[in-house]
Amino acid sequence: MRHTFHSSFAIALASIASFASFSSGVAFAQDARLTVLHGVPGLPQPVAVVANGTPLFTFDYREQRGPLTLPAGSYAIEVRLGGTPILSTTLVLNAAVDYSVLAHLDAAGTPRLSAFTNDRSALALPQSRLTVRHLAKAPAVDVALEQNGTRIATIPALANGGTVTTNVAPGEYDASLFVAGTTTRAFGPVRLALENGVAYAVHAVGDVAAPSFGLLVQRQSLTARVTVIHGIPALPSPVDVFAGAARLFAFDFGELRGPLVLNPGTYPLSVQLNGAPVLAANATVAAGDDVTVVAHLDAGGTPRLSSFPNDVSPLASGARLTVRHLAKAPAVDLALDSAGARVLTLPAVVNGQGATVPIGASLFFATVFPAGGTSAAFGPAPLKTATGVHSLVHAVGDLAAGTFRFVVQTIDVRDAVAGNLVGVVGGASCGPRIGVVPASFAYGEEFAVTIARGPSNGMAVFNIGNDAAQAGALTLPFALGGIGAPGCFLLTNVLATHPLMLDATGAARVGFLVPRAAFGGFPEAFVQFVAVDRAANALGVVTTDLLTIRAN
Repeated sequence: MRHTFHSSFAIALASIASFASFSSGVAFAQDARLTVLHGVPGLPQPVAVVANGTPLFTFDYREQRGPLTLPAGSYAIEVRLGGTPILSTTLVLNAAVDYSVLAHLDAAGTPRLSAFTNDRSALALPQSRLTVRHLAKAPAVDVALEQNGTRIATIPALANGGTVTTNVAPGEYDASLFVAGTTTRAFGPVRLALENGVAYAVHAVGDVAAPSFGLLVQRQSLTARVTVIHGIPALPSPVDVFAGAARLFAFDFGELRGPLVLNPGTYPLSVQLNGAPVLAANATVAAGDDVTVVAHLDAGGTPRLSSFPNDVSPLASGARLTVRHLAKAPAVDLALDSAGARVLTLPAVVNGQGATVPIGASLFFATVFPAGGTSAAFGPAPLKTATGVHSLVHAVGDLAAGTFRFVVQTIDVRDAVAGNLVGVVGGASCGPRIGVVPASFAYGEEFAVTIARGPSNGMAVFNIGNDAAQAGALTLPFALGGIGAPGCFLLTNVLATHPLMLDATGAARVGFLVPRAAFGGFPEAFVQFVAVDRAANALGVVTTDLLTIRAN
C-alpha cells in the first residue's frame, strides 16, 4: 500500500512529539499477536493450521493469515495435510509480543516450522523497518538493496533460518539475492516500495532452483495516517490547522493535506481562522489506522469537524470507491456513468454518511441528483479510478450557493511486492495437450504456452478468453461430439485468437507476458488450442485441455 506523502509534514510533526503517544503494543497489551505464513511449495492441497487441537484456518503456498490476537500462553501448533500432521511445534506466546510462524524449507529442502518475534517498537519518523528472513531451499545469500542503480545496503551471508532487521529511509528499492561472497545473482532485482511508518518482513521461500522460489511479504503499519480536507466554503482567508500549539499547515477551501504519519496516541486538533479557533476535536489514533478528517458543513450549514476511517485492505482486483456527503444539501442520489451507460447509483445519501463499493478501473462521470429526482443538481464531473487504488470522493460546499464540489483522495492499496502468476491445466483433451513454462512466473516476466501431441506439421489456433463457464449462449464446457468431434470440448469463451503452425512432432509454443502494471487487477485468463486434424473425426478438429492463468 502506498500513499503520496509530503515530506514537509514529517518535519511539522516532529514539533508535536511531546504530545501523548503510545507504542503500537498498547492496542493488544494483554494479548499476543500471531501471523502464520505458508512457505512450503509442492504440496498437493492446502494445509490446515491447528492450535491446541482447534482448527484455525486452511491456506495454500505463499498465503498468510493474521495477525490473530491470542491470549498469552502455550500453544501446540500443527500443520495438517489431509488431516495428518506434517509439522508441529510448541510455542509460548507472551503478552504484547508480535510473532510470525512460517512453514518453510530448510537449506536441504526439508519442511520446517519456525517462529520469529517481530520488532513493533515506535519508529523515529520518517523511517521504515525492514526484516529479511532466509527460509528457502538455498545456500547462504547476500541481500543487496539498491536505489537508482546505487548499492544502499548489503546483508552478507544470510543462511537458512537467519533473520536481519534494520530501519531504512522510506522509498522504492531494488532488492537482489546473490550467492554469498560472489557477484552471481540468484534472484531479482524485485521492487520494494517501503512506506513511512511501516514494518515489512520479507521472507525468501521455496526452492531457489525451481519456479516456486519467491518473496512472501508480511506488512504491518506501526503508525497511523491522517488526511485533512478543507470543505467549508466562503471563509475570508485560508485556515490554519494546529495539533495543540504546533501549527501544521494552512490551506483553503477544497484543498487536501496528507497523509500525516503519526505514532499512535491522542492529538488535540484545531482549525483556526486568523488566530481564532473555528473547530476543535481530539483525534485518537492507533497503529494501522487510516483516517480522513474533514472540516465541512452539515445539512443545515453549520461547520463540523468529522473523522472517517478508510478501508486500506488490499484489493484482489479492480478498484474501490468511497463517496461521502459532507455538503450543505439534502439527501442526494449519486450516479456514475461510463461510455454513456449508467454503471452505478448510490441512492439517498444524507449528510455525514457515505458508501464504499468495489468498482472497475475506468473513466466515469459522476452526477448528483436530489434524492429520487431526475434533474441534475451537479455534474457530470469526470472521475477516474485505477487498478489497486481506493478513490474517496468527498462532496463538500453548499449545493444551493454554487460552491459544491468534489474533493478526491486516493490511496494506493497494492502490495509492496507484486505477487506471482501461476498456470494450472485442467479439463478434458481429445488428443493434443496444453502446457505452460514455467508453471509460476512474475508480472513482467516472459512465459510460454505450449501445445504437444498435435497433428504433425498441422495448423492450430489458440483461443484466449475470460470465462470458462459461459460463451455467449453456450454453457461451458460445451461437448463437440454432437457436431462430429466426440470427446472434444470447447472450454473457454473467445476474446482473441491467433493461428500457428505445429512442428513435425505436433508441438509449438507461444510467448507471453503480463505487464507489471496489471498487478492487483489481473483477472483469470483461459487458454485453449484447437488443431485441424481431418483424420481424427468428422468435424476435422481436436482440442486441448484448458490452461488457467491466475494471480497466486
